[in-house]
Amino acid sequence: MRRFFISPDVEVRDEVLLSEAESHHLTRVLRLPVGAPLQLFDGRGNIHDAEIAAVGREVHLRILSSAYVEEEGIPLRVCQGLLKGRKMEFLLQKCTELGVSEFIPFSSSRCQLKKTEQRKLSQKHDRWQRIIDEACKQCNRPRPMQLGPLLSLEEMLLQREESRQGMLFWEEEKEASLHTISLPGEGAGLQIVLGPEGGFSSEEAETARKAGFQVLSLGPRILRAETATLTAVSIVQHLLGNM
Repeated sequence: MRRFFISPDVEVRDEVLLSEAESHHLTRVLRLPVGAPLQLFDGRGNIHDAEIAAVGREVHLRILSSAYVEEEGIPLRVCQGLLKGRKMEFLLQKCTELGVSEFIPFSSSRCQLKKTEQRKLSQKHDRWQRIIDEACKQCNRPRPMQLGPLLSLEEMLLQREESRQGMLFWEEEKEASLHTISLPGEGAGLQIVLGPEGGFSSEEAETARKAGFQVLSLGPRILRAETATLTAVSIVQHLLGNM
């Protein structure tokens, strides 16, 4: 069944109107006919089964039933050092599919991007949000992953609430790993930090420790940055019981 987002401010009664953008996608791209069933999400846990009542510049939808889905699991915030090319878009899509609650991009000393390229990435917020929304539709997720603004490493570390456990994965850590620590069972959740292609400097790892983060290894293998992120997210989500 096709899925579409509506604004949480829309008052849902017997009928609602799709936005022009979603209406265009429904009529021009998908070419769904009158009477076709679909689902609506408002990003806050409300799901509505509907059918197309009339098509036009704005599509009219008839509401058939509505339900509210409680948010489950322990919140996982992923903080990712900037990556080159479309790797950030790939991670946004996959982290959405894996149930990450929040994604924060940040810049650090070893980001292999020029300052002009970093500024361009900071302007891609709308595109990144569309990627998250499309991934939500594909994996039937009623709440989209929250996308934070581009921060510096220091600003990102300060985002961690005192009640939220923090971890930074560093390839040069030799002792501590996910096997040696305990994960939160409830509360504010977990914030994990993964670096860019160039990794973290020893000074940055020490800054994270002083900010209350545990510095951990993902194991002896040297992984590509995007592989390391997906590995860490998958393992952590499994250990948290979110998979």
